[in-house]
Amino acid sequence: MDIEDAIYDGSATATITGITGLFRGAKATMRLGQCLVVGRSRVCSLSVARAEECLRLTKVALEAHKSYRKISRQHFRVCLTGEDRVEIEDLSTNGTVVNGFKVDRLVVERFASDAKKIMIEFGHGEVMELIATGATAEQSSEALTSQKAMPTVDQEKHLSGVDGPPSGVVSP
Repeated sequence: MDIEDAIYDGSATATITGITGLFRGAKATMRLGQCLVVGRSRVCSLSVARAEECLRLTKVALEAHKSYRKISRQHFRVCLTGEDRVEIEDLSTNGTVVNGFKVDRLVVERFASDAKKIMIEFGHGEVMELIATGATAEQSSEALTSQKAMPTVDQEKHLSGVDGPPSGVVSP
């Protein structure tokens, strides 16, 4: 399903949270059919210009920060395109790393049902965590108490520019 075909059903949501760097503490939740863009520009859904860590720095200190200039105006886009499907697309010149592998575009199937946690790295030390947070995730985490999450990626249709095999997921 493409983002244009996604229909919000009230249960599927995902949350992206800044773990380290200038985005530390920044947080946004998206619903099914919604995309978020992360970057330096103020027009981004999650903009470093509006992040708490960034706001406490002076303009001179911000310009001198190791990560600031490595973050593109629009660095990456993440879309919740299905109740159980997330897409991550690199929009930058400096690259985006998902679960340890540099990607251009990545589609993760069974995102919520396998209770997946996705780590996104970019800039210089920026790390964000993407997790399923809707009703689907709550139901699936109960069913998976003894199972280990396994990666499911359709490489022919949805994966390009990967430096190695996709690691898929990190179990919570």
